[in-house]
Amino acid sequence: MDKTGLTRAEFIKAAFLGGWAITAFADDKGESSTKEPPPNIIVVLSDDHCFRGVGYNNSAVKTPNLDRLGVEGIIFDRAYIATPICASSRASLLTGLFPQQHGAIALDGSGFQEKVVEKKSLPTVAHLLAQAGYATAFCGKSHLGPPRDYGFAEGEEHMDRSDDSTFQFAAQYIQKRKDNPKPFFLWVAARQPHIPLEPSEEWLKVYEDVEIPVDPNFRESPPQESIYNQGLPGEHYYRDNESRNNYQNLPAGPPRSREQIQEFTRAYYAVISRLDHQIGTLVDQLKEAGLCENTVFIYLSDNGYHLGNHGLGNKITMHEESVRVPMLLHWPRLANKGVRNPNLVSSLDLLPTLLDLAGAPVPEGLPGVSLRPFLEDASGPSRPYVVSECVGVGGKRGMGHRMVRTERCKYVLTDTNEEALFDEEADPYELVNRAGDGKNQTVLNKMRGYMMDWMRLSGDTHQPPSGV
Repeated sequence: MDKTGLTRAEFIKAAFLGGWAITAFADDKGESSTKEPPPNIIVVLSDDHCFRGVGYNNSAVKTPNLDRLGVEGIIFDRAYIATPICASSRASLLTGLFPQQHGAIALDGSGFQEKVVEKKSLPTVAHLLAQAGYATAFCGKSHLGPPRDYGFAEGEEHMDRSDDSTFQFAAQYIQKRKDNPKPFFLWVAARQPHIPLEPSEEWLKVYEDVEIPVDPNFRESPPQESIYNQGLPGEHYYRDNESRNNYQNLPAGPPRSREQIQEFTRAYYAVISRLDHQIGTLVDQLKEAGLCENTVFIYLSDNGYHLGNHGLGNKITMHEESVRVPMLLHWPRLANKGVRNPNLVSSLDLLPTLLDLAGAPVPEGLPGVSLRPFLEDASGPSRPYVVSECVGVGGKRGMGHRMVRTERCKYVLTDTNEEALFDEEADPYELVNRAGDGKNQTVLNKMRGYMMDWMRLSGDTHQPPSGV
């Protein structure tokens, strides 16, 4: 129950139907904080972009536009996805909820469709911003059905892997809005750098003389332990080791040699550089239309990607390469610019942040929090932990892996209830599982407690092992 006396489901339904007045963000004087015109909002969401695959984190990657946007804005260094798999992650971003709450499990979006489209019992950020007076539009990869069905007034899914039609729609939409005083919300869902990788020679040449490093946790194949499983509980399934039409027929999953993963990574970086160029062009178009000064621009990915780390391709596991993503916010009205924020951030923070910046009502009881305070004071207090959960393709609610990440440690409960504990400060590549070390029992118990708290609050149906 929230303080209104409604259950969370009743509260969300009331907000969706416009039958409940939710308190808007207020400043210290108790007045509305939206004295200036509400900002336009553009979210660019990429697909399978790992946190080490951006120039400001890795000098081998050429992303001058994302780097510049970060320098002129704020980079969230520790941004984690609520679930590292495409459809489910997108549903979490749109609703501000974990998969077991919104109903899209792994690649099955039927639960999301039922709650959002059919029963209209769950609003998306597009619904909520439209209620606040925003024009809304979508272009790119949906993975959840027609975007107009879940709250966007304009736009459609674009199927080309080059994202050309996606960015063409975005450019046309910006031109259409330049003389319209009504604020807009544009969701640009790129497909790159998802496999199959299709880099052109122009972008491969950017990396012609670049040495492609291989991370210390590279393996030709993953160990036979449940923490690496990308399938159903008890399997040893690795999602991208089946035959796929990929760049120069390089295998997208294990087994792969060091030389193969270097060539795969080179192609992956080339695709990212092309996406970066498209983003730079979009920002230039925004400036030419005179809209940049009052537009919040956010970039992040739906999940990360294993580039041979731990012997894996794809995502789905709870390793950093899978659950951690690049994320930045650019807005000329920012008081503090050029900040690298080290605080723990969840993808579930996107919805309350956008509503807060728009001066729109933020539903209570959401698992995410608004990041607006960090835009004003980067030294603000951090939450104690963030959580991610994911089942393999074909899995059901309650299955799969889940993790708790604190500033120093990560605790993983695998699909077969094995435990892992990593010291992220001493072991950033997660090579040593410390769960069995008696010296870490106090830390392990604390992390277990966080996990149990989250499972109760989120309605997780998984049955943990006794003693956890």
